[in-house]
Amino acid sequence: MRNLTSPILIFPAVLAALCLLFGCGDPQTPARSSNRPDIPDTPDTREITDMAGRTVIVPTEIDSVFSTGPASAIILYMAAPDKLLGWNYELNETEKSVILEEYHDLPNFGMGDAVNYEAVIAADPAIALNCGTIDEAMIADCDALEKTLGIPVVAVDSDLNNSAAAFRFLGELLGVREHTDALASYAEELFDDIASLKSIPEEKKLRVYYGNGEDSLETAPDGSSHAGILDTINAVNVADLELGDGSRVQISAEQLLAWDPDIILVNGEPKANMSGGSAAKAILEHPDYAALKAVQEQKVYGIPNAPFGWVDRPAGPNRLIGIRYFASIIYAEHMNWDMEEEIREFFKLFYHVDMTDEQLQHLLAGTLTSAH
Repeated sequence: MRNLTSPILIFPAVLAALCLLFGCGDPQTPARSSNRPDIPDTPDTREITDMAGRTVIVPTEIDSVFSTGPASAIILYMAAPDKLLGWNYELNETEKSVILEEYHDLPNFGMGDAVNYEAVIAADPAIALNCGTIDEAMIADCDALEKTLGIPVVAVDSDLNNSAAAFRFLGELLGVREHTDALASYAEELFDDIASLKSIPEEKKLRVYYGNGEDSLETAPDGSSHAGILDTINAVNVADLELGDGSRVQISAEQLLAWDPDIILVNGEPKANMSGGSAAKAILEHPDYAALKAVQEQKVYGIPNAPFGWVDRPAGPNRLIGIRYFASIIYAEHMNWDMEEEIREFFKLFYHVDMTDEQLQHLLAGTLTSAH
């Protein structure tokens, strides 16, 4: 056993002092980026590369996760609900009609500029999850949030086309691979199923208007991520407009009449407790819209919004069922599915619930609001 008072220890002490002054690196240990929390590399931590390409040190076992926004909370609830620290707003009755009861009263930490960072820090999550479009702005947001919270922030890609990869990434991160592999396989099969829609010739593509708001005259123009499902199923978004600084634009009734779409999809206004079904009924019954082709052919459809919007709001993996549902409506001759069974399968796999016949009918009618 080495004598601790031996002079042979002088050299390591000097070396340690030099390292403090000038910095020494272990050639087998990757250098940390300066914006990451100073979490030591121990058996309790591991190094990962998130979906934005950032190197992040995370706990080996992750028991609770702060979601930075609704899309993050939804994908986390789908993948590992028991690790969801809280929501980003108070769930409404439509959302509670599907979300398991034990998750109804999780804390509301807020979102955007209204996040209660003190409450998040006090709740002591293992990591934060930021699900969104991977770009420089998102990377900067993740880095800044790490400094604010003092915990690792992990980026996840919200692009629908990358859904399978996102679920598999979460499975590795959270230790729930068996379940997330099933979610990933569903997404892969979905995109395989709709691949044939890409071969529809330009002249046979159907023209679709996607409306939001109480009057359904707020739309997401072609190229907006909020109308991404239309691109995915190879439909034509009639709103060929400049997007500007926002994500949606307000149009007039005259503009809708001028476009005269083949099909109208309307979301309603969740903030006003107006369902997609109610919005569709309002258009079908409005005398000013009687000349529209979609009205005359009864091709105005309300977008289901339970537990979350099927086309948008938020732009998360909740839209996967919307792809299948609206592909079957817009291109019915190409897509031959039993949609009731498809919906049941999706809700069981992604939302952890068995839909009854009554719930299913209320869901498609936009009246599923009774918690169970």
